[in-house]
Amino acid sequence: MNSQVVDKIKSLRYNKGLSQEQVADYLNISQSTYARIENGDSNSWSNYINPICQLFEINPEDLLRRMGMGHS
Repeated sequence: MNSQVVDKIKSLRYNKGLSQEQVADYLNISQSTYARIENGDSNSWSNYINPICQLFEINPEDLLRRMGMGHS
């Protein structure tokens, strides 16, 4: 699940045309911390789920929904 979530976060950032630094600033974390989230090296994305969803204008359920999968 984690890799699907971080892939979705990265995709959302690209689609918005934002840099890692811009998203990190929004989340009030360092760019290197955000890069670790996107690289899957950190599970701390879950600490930022609400601001991430606000930034990308999605619901938490949309972020956590399994991509390309039928029912689980």
